[in-house]
Amino acid sequence: MVQAAERLENQTTLNLRVENKILSYVSLNHSSFNQPLDIDKMVFTSGGIFIINYNEAKGMIDGSQDRPIWLSEGDVRIKNPLIENEKKIDSLKMVIPPYFHDYFYSIVGFKKRVKINVPGNHKNIEGNQWMLSESEISEYIERVILKKNVQQNQPIKPHHLNILERGLRWMSQ
Repeated sequence: MVQAAERLENQTTLNLRVENKILSYVSLNHSSFNQPLDIDKMVFTSGGIFIINYNEAKGMIDGSQDRPIWLSEGDVRIKNPLIENEKKIDSLKMVIPPYFHDYFYSIVGFKKRVKINVPGNHKNIEGNQWMLSESEISEYIERVILKKNVQQNQPIKPHHLNILERGLRWMSQ
């Protein structure tokens, strides 16, 4: 059984020009999870399911994609947010039907101004994992949906999205 709790206070807004449903501050528990999953935002659109977690790091961030610990401001150790978000998505895939597995996107949002010293292009729209400033997130979600429409990839059917979103919302009560 999955249990979820949703907190609605202190929401960061996303101004999307595409149809979407958002669950904010979701905490999911399941017997197959090592620990509860805390997700800042789950955005459901016809082009994908975006798992967004915000990071409070500031200053210069040093790391690499496969290194589990990064440094912020020179000596503050933080868990690699890309790995942490992927772990959450992998856990979600254990309880969400396989139909949705190819539609997940990972976004790490930074609330403060940062300089990222991590090899790779973390703003590449062709990827499915991004590190973005809080102000860039809506634009990237819309770009992914536009790209899918141009490529004519089959979007998620609206009624499937509604069922998934309602199911997670129901579990939060």
